[in-house]
Amino acid sequence: MSRKKDDENSKKAKKKAAVKKKVTKKKVAKKKLVKKKAAKKKVSKKKAAKKQPVLKVSDQERYEMIQRHAYFLAEARNFHPGHEHDDWHEAERFVDEMLKRR
Repeated sequence: MSRKKDDENSKKAKKKAAVKKKVTKKKVAKKKLVKKKAAKKKVSKKKAAKKQPVLKVSDQERYEMIQRHAYFLAEARNFHPGHEHDDWHEAERFVDEMLKRR
């Protein structure tokens, strides 16, 4: 009888070990899957950051922006003569700074 019980106990032990291996493998596979998903999310965020439209401004457009801003600066001081260069340089700084931020 004891031999029969030993056989049953060893079968149960083997069965438990097999089930434990399966569960462990599933857990490991699940962890790997979670890591892959997290990695994909990171990559997709990077791709999303790269896909943001880059504002390309031609030299002509930049010139016109500076010209317009210099005009508004001159208008703000009632077009008093002698400050044209200062207005232009201030407008250049403003437009370049604005384009850098984008």
